[in-house]
Amino acid sequence: MRAFLIYSALVMAGLLPWCQATAEVNADAVSAYSDTTRQRFIRALDEARHGTFSAQSNLAHDLRNYPLYPYLTAADLRHELASGADGTLDRRIDAFLADYPDLPPAERLESAWLDDLADRGRWSKILEHTQGLDTTSARCRAEAARIGLGRGSLANARALYDVGESQPAECNPVFEWLADQGALDSGLIRSRAHKAILGGDTGLAQYLAGQASGDAPVIGNWLDLTNNPRRLPQAAPGLDDDIAVHVFKRYVLAAPEAAADALPSLVDRFGIDAAGKYEMQRYVALLFAEEHRPEALLWFARVDHARLNRASDEHALGWEIRAAIHDRRWPLVIAAINALPPAIAQDEEWRYWKARALAATGRSDAARALYRPLAAERSYHGYLAADALNQDYQFNEQRVPDDPAIAARLAARPGYARARELHALGMESYAYLEWQAMMETLPQDEQMQAARRAYEWQWYARAILTLADADYWNDLDIRYPTPFRDDVRAAAAANGLDPAFVYAVVRTESLFQPAVTSPVGAHGLMQLMPGTARLVARQMGRPAPSSTDLNDPRENTTLGARYLADMVEDWGGNLALATASYNAGPGKVAQWLPEATMAPDIWIATIPYTETREYVQRVMSHMTVFQHRLSGSITRLNSRIDSVRPAYPDRKTSF
Repeated sequence: MRAFLIYSALVMAGLLPWCQATAEVNADAVSAYSDTTRQRFIRALDEARHGTFSAQSNLAHDLRNYPLYPYLTAADLRHELASGADGTLDRRIDAFLADYPDLPPAERLESAWLDDLADRGRWSKILEHTQGLDTTSARCRAEAARIGLGRGSLANARALYDVGESQPAECNPVFEWLADQGALDSGLIRSRAHKAILGGDTGLAQYLAGQASGDAPVIGNWLDLTNNPRRLPQAAPGLDDDIAVHVFKRYVLAAPEAAADALPSLVDRFGIDAAGKYEMQRYVALLFAEEHRPEALLWFARVDHARLNRASDEHALGWEIRAAIHDRRWPLVIAAINALPPAIAQDEEWRYWKARALAATGRSDAARALYRPLAAERSYHGYLAADALNQDYQFNEQRVPDDPAIAARLAARPGYARARELHALGMESYAYLEWQAMMETLPQDEQMQAARRAYEWQWYARAILTLADADYWNDLDIRYPTPFRDDVRAAAAANGLDPAFVYAVVRTESLFQPAVTSPVGAHGLMQLMPGTARLVARQMGRPAPSSTDLNDPRENTTLGARYLADMVEDWGGNLALATASYNAGPGKVAQWLPEATMAPDIWIATIPYTETREYVQRVMSHMTVFQHRLSGSITRLNSRIDSVRPAYPDRKTSF
């Protein structure tokens, strides 16, 4: 609670333009420094942001040895820079950046300083600070500096310009110079528009068409075909190969059968080479497989498999196998898996399906020989293999050993202390950046101890991901924590759900981060969209939740568990369908129902969306582990996931 109050004070003071609260931070677990010290830091940071901080004050003296003191210096320097720089301030900033090159606020400070240096024509200093950096912004700053020194390179400027995406503002001076030199010709503009269209940035291509003078009609034709792909068969011969293939893929999405039928004539019409034809055939085969069309395997038979294998094209090779699985073409499943590149063939998914296909063709001894090693693994396919053999599930628990010497070495790292304090203050974005910068330098033994410490701080997402970085998978305390237990149990009980199911969704959705928000706007532990949350709340007779409300674990799990339970009820208790609906939406799942009753492992394996397919497998696997941890007993997968029927006439969902 104290950590949350500190975070709230930071927000109220306007000191967190880029951070995220974390609920249930146990201040005692990260209490290397007192709350009094942390509150002094908050006050000092406020002063530094407003230009009233003094490094000679008693407050500064008290905080001199506090790990986050460099954040005060960075804020103070930013404020001074905004008021006007001179040689003295340049030297102070230069020294600070040398001392703290990886400090998160240093990047913003350096960016503002480089802008100021450019305004003052300090080109040599800019070159000094961008040397060796490979970001686009740094490369553009460096080239602008060389231009300022009279050493601009047309080749460098063209390379920065000729990309299929909008470039950062730091590149504008370079492009203006390129135009002033008369080098921004129609051919270069056309080349960039070509890349933009292939990259999907039609807005940039449209803008470039307005600058291309003589080549504007060519770019306009490319855009017209991209926006109206059904016109491709009527396009004039001589169309650029890459554009023709790009438009064809859009044609396949718009009119699959017509595009597939037109493919041979389009190859001839535009003189498309073997590589382009391969891309076109591959795309048709993939779409037909993902849509479970019966012609999918015929199209895969036309694709150049030597190219697929040389490219180790896991996506296409995988969908050829899934198409055969969907159609129960078991000999073809075996043949396709046997033909996989060895590195791909060892994936547990294909080991399982080869065994499954062998069993389906009566080769039970060979199937059991493949199932046995797989059944020893703690995974979705491992559990399916154990079910096939009627063997106990293996959880392979092995905790990270506590090693005081390694832990002490870790604790001596400045980034460790800074991350700990930032996490305690609720400044999660900065804490994450500090942690990741430190992780890049850690050997495995320190990574493992770091995961232990993050777990002790209740920083569960970092703990789980850090253990994965360490390639250590068997500490189930760290990898499968059970925080918010009262909230999860209450929400599960109120909706007739197994708490392990709710925990599995929480882990998969948010890695136990209560305040996380997805790029599409989903909130909290169970990643609820605001509209869905409001609808569920209305059905429950509850007030409409705000986005902030959805960051509360109790509110989020109450609404999320109800929504999940509605999905379970809607699909007649089928957990696989309910889980898929939670991820992709029930309307999409309804489109994926089979024409005849289908075994659950086949249906899950052939879910068209990769994200949803992997999501369902993860949730089912995680649910098994959480059952084991919460109750010591499990429900086997072959009892938990039901066959999928072609219709569910009692569905009544309003989602």
